[in-house]
Amino acid sequence: MYGKYFVLFAILFTGWFLRKINFIDDKMNRSMNKLIVYFAYPCMIVHNIGSLDMNSRILTQFLTAFVISLAFFYLYGAVTYGYSRLRRFPAEDSNVLEFAMAAPNDGFMGFPVALLFFGETGLLLMLAHNAAMNFFMFTYGTKLMRRNFQGRRKATPRALMKAALKLLMNPNILALLIGFGISLCGGFIPEAVDEYLLYLGNVSTPMAMIFIGSTLTKCRFIDIIKEIRTVEASLMKLVWLPLITLVLVFFLPVEPLTKCIVVLGISFPTGATVSMLAEQEGQNEAAASKVLFLSTVVSIATIPGMINLLTFLFM
Repeated sequence: MYGKYFVLFAILFTGWFLRKINFIDDKMNRSMNKLIVYFAYPCMIVHNIGSLDMNSRILTQFLTAFVISLAFFYLYGAVTYGYSRLRRFPAEDSNVLEFAMAAPNDGFMGFPVALLFFGETGLLLMLAHNAAMNFFMFTYGTKLMRRNFQGRRKATPRALMKAALKLLMNPNILALLIGFGISLCGGFIPEAVDEYLLYLGNVSTPMAMIFIGSTLTKCRFIDIIKEIRTVEASLMKLVWLPLITLVLVFFLPVEPLTKCIVVLGISFPTGATVSMLAEQEGQNEAAASKVLFLSTVVSIATIPGMINLLTFLFM
């Protein structure tokens, strides 16, 4: 197991090295991000989900993982809100830090890790977790980012419809729906098309890890670990929330793989979406970037440990 994970993080540090020597620049990084999000990941999802032998059990697993994950995300929002109040985080930082603690990178890191260690069904359930995270992000997350505004925007039917359309237009959600449709129709994909999807999908994992590694050059590790709020938020993200989730799902009457994915999903470091959303809303984007950096580096140790623990308890 550690051999597979070593390969993932070796690719990550390749991205860090290439950015460090300026082989990768900002323009290339943005282009790589778009290629992964809009082409590589959707191809991987359609290929893997479309080839599943869809049945009532798999559909039930997907819906169960989505509902449980969504419930947990709102629990994370409550826990991080209480923690920020207890620790008296400054108002100008607390909303961003709360979101950084609650929103995992269950896409860029979650998809390849779930597929690698838990197979196609694991990927399907991680997609359910990601869909729940997106719903949480476009509802609670956007409201949280606007908490410091003097004149708060009201939740109108038009705004809710816009958020729903934005969620449905997410390329991963669209790919999931297409994959479901193909699987329900018998899973037939012409051989040439299937090979095309397979080849493009196969580049998603290495490119995603290279992209994550290249983003880590923006911060200095020594400077970040001196900031106590960043360290606390990273520990909440990687340790306390996963452990809370593990204890609660242990007693749920659901399948072991569903339990594994729900816990693993929140165990990933902070997602880059937090920084992007904070920047869009004029909030402290740097606070989110620091938690993203530190939690990504520390996750090199915590995620393999969590996978081992989940395998021991549930598989």
